[in-house]
Amino acid sequence: MTLETERLILRPWEETDAEECYTYAKDSRVGPAAGWAVHTSVENSRQVIRDVLMAEESYAIVLKETGLPIGSISLHHNDLASKDDEAELGYWLGVPYWGRGLVPEAARELLRHAFDDLKLERVWCAYYDGNEKSKRVQEKLGFKYQWTTEDVSVPQLGEIRKGHVNLLTREKWEGLITLYTPSLEDLWFRQEMMADPKTMSYNHAWGGTIPFPKEEWHDWYDFWIVHHENKRYYRYLKDNRGRFIGEIAYHYDSNRNLYIADVIVYAPYRGKGYGGAGLDLLCNVAKQNGVDVLYDDIAIDNPAITMFLKHGFMEKYRTDEIIMLRKVL
Repeated sequence: MTLETERLILRPWEETDAEECYTYAKDSRVGPAAGWAVHTSVENSRQVIRDVLMAEESYAIVLKETGLPIGSISLHHNDLASKDDEAELGYWLGVPYWGRGLVPEAARELLRHAFDDLKLERVWCAYYDGNEKSKRVQEKLGFKYQWTTEDVSVPQLGEIRKGHVNLLTREKWEGLITLYTPSLEDLWFRQEMMADPKTMSYNHAWGGTIPFPKEEWHDWYDFWIVHHENKRYYRYLKDNRGRFIGEIAYHYDSNRNLYIADVIVYAPYRGKGYGGAGLDLLCNVAKQNGVDVLYDDIAIDNPAITMFLKHGFMEKYRTDEIIMLRKVL
């Protein structure tokens, strides 16, 4: 089995990977944090590959640009995940590649494989106290804290540590979404969404569907994505199966001196909580980008009003046609 992401290939380990494995596993910042000993030689790495890494559902994380392994990721059964419909996620990555989002990228694809292909119901993941990098990865992936064990044996290192256990269920995974910066070629999705009457029914007060012909894509992309001047923000919403499911955006309205929010979920994906999740992501990004307050003027009969109110927006004023909503970030 081989899995693929934008930057990575996940493939089974081979004994011929020993030299690359040793390059990263000999670093004392890698193994001990995860509870295993530093590799002492290429031959030691080869033995670990044979005895541990060549197990079922264990993958080398291979960087596409080099074709060489830079880490490992796996699903395995143990005391924590002993049932047939569950597994524990484990991973490590070579130090030169830290901070590039590669572990979350690899893990999202392996989780998709776990829930879609293997039909698992639960995936567990744990980290030792003090391993903040692993903790952050698990939070990004949507894992939720379950419990802490004070005295965890670490047999390879002869130590006793405090361990923290997290869980991601199929139900939780189904509702997770991520932000994606579209390429110019990806704008086919926006064209399709803008032309869909059901999706654009909320926009009936302003004319319903919106033409977005291909000849307009370049100028639109330059304005919203390339030269946004920190006054505009636009991203696709993407589900954990890699499908585009909607868009979020905000822009500065110079006439009213305020930032206007926009969230659209493509009609086939509505009713799954994606709109609220996308709105929360938009608010977080806007705050990080220095926006203090977000507004949205919504048609008076738009059911999305309820969603905005549930996610912290307050009514500022209303007319016969619209409600102006406001949220302090």
